[in-house]
Amino acid sequence: MSLANKYRPTTFDTTVGQEHITDILKSKIKNSQQNNHNYLFFWPRWTWKTSVARILSKAMNCLDLQDGNPCNKCANCIAINEWKTLDYVEIDAASHTWVDNIREEILAKTDYPPTQLKKKIYVIDEVHMLSKGAFNALLKTIEEPKDYMSFILATTEIEKVPETIVSRCQVFNFKKIPAEKMVARLQEICKQENLWYEDEALDLIERMAEWCARDAVKYIDQVSVFGDISVKNVTNLLGIVGDNTIKEFLEIIKSWDRANIFTRVDEINSQWIDLAQFAKQVIMYIDHHLMEDVEFFLKISEFFGEILSMIRYYPYPNMVYKIVLNKCVSGDDRECPPLLKGGIGGAEGDLKKSSVSPDKSGSPAPLDKGAQPEKSIWKKQDSSSQAPQNDTVETKKVEQQSEINDELFSKIWDQIDSKTLQHGLKNFVHVKSVTDWKIELIVIDKMAEITLKKEENQKLLEQKILENTGKSYSLDIFYMDKDEYFSQMML
Repeated sequence: MSLANKYRPTTFDTTVGQEHITDILKSKIKNSQQNNHNYLFFWPRWTWKTSVARILSKAMNCLDLQDGNPCNKCANCIAINEWKTLDYVEIDAASHTWVDNIREEILAKTDYPPTQLKKKIYVIDEVHMLSKGAFNALLKTIEEPKDYMSFILATTEIEKVPETIVSRCQVFNFKKIPAEKMVARLQEICKQENLWYEDEALDLIERMAEWCARDAVKYIDQVSVFGDISVKNVTNLLGIVGDNTIKEFLEIIKSWDRANIFTRVDEINSQWIDLAQFAKQVIMYIDHHLMEDVEFFLKISEFFGEILSMIRYYPYPNMVYKIVLNKCVSGDDRECPPLLKGGIGGAEGDLKKSSVSPDKSGSPAPLDKGAQPEKSIWKKQDSSSQAPQNDTVETKKVEQQSEINDELFSKIWDQIDSKTLQHGLKNFVHVKSVTDWKIELIVIDKMAEITLKKEENQKLLEQKILENTGKSYSLDIFYMDKDEYFSQMML
């Protein structure tokens, strides 16, 4: 048996992190207040929703309650635990979506009282997957259930459950399990399984699981094959890295050394580390250490957010890192924070005190005494300070081109009502050039090109550009192979 199933909660008291729910249910059971026939459990995945539904079912039928908890020893509890009764039914709505399934599994059997248990219980997991017809068929039964019947619904997407269903249930909002309680639970499991562990390794597993209890226990199970739950085993087997690796990588980025950054990306990739997971880990690390270096961390998190958004669409994730971090080093579009002296979390640096600036090769080169870097890294350089005051035409052109870029188009996609159009274009359309009246766009996906070349979609995009810039533009659309596009970005 897997550890996730072995250590699945069997009583309200062993359900970690959901005390705001289990205390209420225990009190109702202890005081015999079982008037509510319908319950709806919702919110994050793997936070014990189905487990609590099973515990509640046993408590409502238990013959020997223990302070509101099921005893797990009486005939009724054993029957539910071992699936030996027809009075307790769990239905997976993902595979029983249609109205015929509801008729066969529930409606056709509601007239028959329980044969063994005190109450007939129906648990419907992922209830949001039911079709509209299935919900309508279920509505009347839920609205006026028999005294001997209860429904417990569970879902991760309550917004997809009709209000008519929600209003007829007692709703419980499950929460993400706090880090300290998750780690304490993992420590308890390790001790019971006689597994040696490092506290840092359990912290790493907790963060990787992202508050999901089953994931965390599953990772313990995987790593335990090699005996110790150590940082080395966790990182090697799960394709993740420790905090020291992340800290070192951020130090390299802060050095503004393009060659060193690219070399380190290749090294991380060669170690079979999941680069998508690595980007998430960097963002989580930044979240935990934000106050140590606020400006640097906030800005660099934008770049790793961009990496996450691009990495799904490109077959070579290490190239995505290089493309995005190259913009950071080069100061293109969105710029990296200044070179701060000291390490991550060290003393704050000062732009005026910075002693290095990138040369054309991307490597740091010393500045002359008193010289300033070519480009401010806190904000874009004011174009008006670089041109004569009377050269208003050129100044306006520079300002205009700085406004219309991929960042602006990202905001425009978010303003489009059609989700299909958003997802079909957002990551595939890039600005090539801008003139006074025309915008040239590069599309790196054939389906996106077909979509964007439709007249109504072009007009919609032109209207959104007008709303965001105050000026009308025509669009020229060019298709470019994805590999060719990303290769050109590196030049």
